[in-house]
Amino acid sequence: MSMDSYLNSKSLSLNVGHRLIALVLVISCVLPINPAVAGGPQTPSCGTYKVSKNETIAGQAFPKGKYILHAIGISCDKVIGKKGLFAMFLSLPDNATLPKPWIYLAGAVGAPKFSAGQGIGFRAQRISP
Repeated sequence: MSMDSYLNSKSLSLNVGHRLIALVLVISCVLPINPAVAGGPQTPSCGTYKVSKNETIAGQAFPKGKYILHAIGISCDKVIGKKGLFAMFLSLPDNATLPKPWIYLAGAVGAPKFSAGQGIGFRAQRISP
């Protein structure tokens, strides 16, 4: 194989690679992403909730402080407030399991995440002591 043939084949493969990257970028910018389906929090947040003493939910520590809550696929009314899910989970005994279908996602990236199924849940992130 001559040097010219080799360089032409490398140039061709780079052009195909660049075109593929451009296509992926265009598609990702055009398609709408629904936060509930994508698993991201709804914006704006549902608000804040003050945890008055150190608590444990499903074996996970929640130190006292102010938490910001984000709902995913459910209404904020179901998550926040004295009768919301977060308050209910805080009132459970420390080692109690969450009521079905709720689970705590120990491997969730970022703030602690509680889930009732694909695309349904909420995050609680401590923002101040």
